[in-house]
Amino acid sequence: LITEDKQMYNGLFINSNQSAVLAENNLQNTNNSLGESLNRLSSGLQITGAWVDPAGYEIAQGLNATTMGITQATANANNGNSLINIASGALSTIQGMLGTMQSLATNAANGTNSNANLQALNSEFSQLASEITQIADATNFNGLNLLNASGSSKVASNVSAFTFQIGTDAVTSNSQISVSIQGVAASLIGLTSSGKIKSSLASVSLVYSASGTNSALVALSAVQAAVTQVAGISGQLGSYQNRVTQILGNLQTEGTNTQAAYNNIMDVNFASEMSNFTLLSTLAQSGEAMLSQASMVPQGLLTLLK
Repeated sequence: LITEDKQMYNGLFINSNQSAVLAENNLQNTNNSLGESLNRLSSGLQITGAWVDPAGYEIAQGLNATTMGITQATANANNGNSLINIASGALSTIQGMLGTMQSLATNAANGTNSNANLQALNSEFSQLASEITQIADATNFNGLNLLNASGSSKVASNVSAFTFQIGTDAVTSNSQISVSIQGVAASLIGLTSSGKIKSSLASVSLVYSASGTNSALVALSAVQAAVTQVAGISGQLGSYQNRVTQILGNLQTEGTNTQAAYNNIMDVNFASEMSNFTLLSTLAQSGEAMLSQASMVPQGLLTLLK
């Protein structure tokens, strides 16, 4: 006696068709799986909703939020870099103007100039000092003045500070950097005193004092000090720029890796899913054929009634 452990039934019945019921159930399950496969292929996602994989979905959403934060932090850092570039460009222009002013003062210090020469030299000197102040007042980023000590916030009477949010952490020490820029208006770098050009070259009497002091030399000293001061500010901005550039590189790497982790969880493997879809399509066609055959079983009983 041979027995088989199967979900089978004995006999043929007209009122019930277990073969058709089983075939229909299998076909429905296959169609459900086929629909899920189509959903994955059409959306490109292997987790199309939280019900598919609650834990995986939760992790993926956290990664996605982090990616969005990194994207904005990258934009913030790029904006910060642009701000520094604009300030550095203006400082470079001012540095060139200071070089011209140094040349004018050196010329005026020479005893071969006439009074008319000195007046002409002083006029150009004064215009350059005024232009430095104008550049300092006009240099801005997104409406924020950069070089006249009236920027985002002040840390001193002649220094503006700008804060860049370059991370996704709420802890400022981990996600913010502050950039301080000293103002470079003429009055802030020692070129004016009480609104007037310091050591003016306006006349012979100001160039040579009663004691015989060449006032042009005092102007030259002031310009040289301003050159050193502006160069120091430029160097500081350069160090800020290097730091922001390093931060941008790190943000890019972090963003790429975070996005990759999200994709590994959420994105469908098309090669694998297409193989699965092909298999399910074949099973669906087979199931339809078998359901059709199972539906014909009761008709076979009619031959027994003849």
